[in-house]
Amino acid sequence: MIKENSIEKGINSFQLKLLGIFFMTLDHVGMYILNSGIGSHPIRIIGRIAAPLFLYVVVNSSQHKKSKLKFALRLYIAHILICLLTLLSSTFGRDWFLTSDQFSILSTFVYTVLYIWVIENIINFKKENDKRKLFMYLIIGIIITLLPIILIILKSQFETIYAIFIPNVLTVPYSPIFILMGICWYFIKEKKGQIIILLFFSFFALIGAYIMNGSTILIFTDFFNMNQFWMILFLPLLYLYNGKKGKSMKYFFYIYYPVHIFVLMFIGNQLL
Repeated sequence: MIKENSIEKGINSFQLKLLGIFFMTLDHVGMYILNSGIGSHPIRIIGRIAAPLFLYVVVNSSQHKKSKLKFALRLYIAHILICLLTLLSSTFGRDWFLTSDQFSILSTFVYTVLYIWVIENIINFKKENDKRKLFMYLIIGIIITLLPIILIILKSQFETIYAIFIPNVLTVPYSPIFILMGICWYFIKEKKGQIIILLFFSFFALIGAYIMNGSTILIFTDFFNMNQFWMILFLPLLYLYNGKKGKSMKYFFYIYYPVHIFVLMFIGNQLL
């Protein structure tokens, strides 16, 4: 019989988020204060843990959401607020704001949740042999994919607005391959399978970077680079995750993301 005061083994979701904040902050200190590239400083290599960690948290949160659309909407609103806040960086004299979808990793998470929602509905309605709803969700998936791409191709004076409110799925942080990794984590729920997924995508990034050898001709260079391999460092934390929720401070995490970036930008500018 387990005692009530026994210590729970492993790491719960709340503790995983706290670790994610730590690694993310390290990475952004290297980026905004030390002004170093991804692989040019040890803390940026350690910082490679943050992105897959938060993707994993988002995927696991999706498992327990009654409405994945509401969850995606919350991530989307946070993405927009972060992008708008980043625009203020121009007051610091630095052009941090390149394109909002490349800046806010939340756009990657939004697409991950949306595709999970679409695929899950397609699977369910296929089992129910409901061809009408099956076709409807196929169309939704196509629209989600093509609409932002078409808007970017057309280009206009509103291109920046498109980038903020309808981020291009092809240029989200860490590329669509990251979205695919999140989808695999969602539908392969066994821990052993999830570990294999992380190993596969980590070595995929390394092999892809080796094949490309610095070439910018191929797309998804945000994923296919030597340093992205180091997301494999997330493996011990993935293994230790116990599937428990832990404390709930969801708004703290949404607030911390843009605020800490804004503060680090300011400090980095003062050190110029």
